[in-house]
Amino acid sequence: MQRSERDMEDVSSSSIPSSILGYLPIDYQAVNRSVLKGFKRVLKIAEANSSEQPMQKFFECYPIILVSLISPHRVWVFPQKFLGKPLGGGWQPDFLMCDWTSNGAEWTIIELESPTAHVVNSRGISQKLRAAQQQISDYRTHMKDNWKDLQIAGLPSTQHQARSWIIIGRRTNYDPKDRNRVIDLRNDEIEVSSYDRLYEKLNAMVDFRISDRAATTKLISSMRK
Repeated sequence: MQRSERDMEDVSSSSIPSSILGYLPIDYQAVNRSVLKGFKRVLKIAEANSSEQPMQKFFECYPIILVSLISPHRVWVFPQKFLGKPLGGGWQPDFLMCDWTSNGAEWTIIELESPTAHVVNSRGISQKLRAAQQQISDYRTHMKDNWKDLQIAGLPSTQHQARSWIIIGRRTNYDPKDRNRVIDLRNDEIEVSSYDRLYEKLNAMVDFRISDRAATTKLISSMRK
């Protein structure tokens, strides 16, 4: 018996999978400070090459970095997942992140641009940022329009609009007045962030997890006495 669309949605939101597309959820409790040093080192390489590709590869090795962008529950990160169209072709976001909450699967799209790129220019929002914004719009439309095919392919609940992040430039490339030009993107659930801001979010996550593990260890030790 075929399931209705409503039945398929109910299944996707109520059943927490152990894996998605063969990926296990990220163990974000295990993050440590070594990833911070690696971030800085690879960021220098990316700047020297005026390319986001070194960061793409680094984040693929350490997807926990991107988890710091959200308040995670049970979360998966998929690098360059091809979102094929039924009639051929498709889209390929830099990263897709799936966080399983009490509401089911909540998706986040992450697009990377060069750390040397600028957010705005003399005429307004830069071409790089506009291009990333358009890509996100295309990905969202595709995910919502083709959610049944994507669910059959193993991606649950993509019919809901995905939150999105564009990681671009360094803080030194941002001017305070420039932020007012991109603030409207938040109304469309698109957050623009420098690599410095992402680093700070990661640093806060590392500090919190280390402190949390220390407190847990101390509590267990006291209970054994």
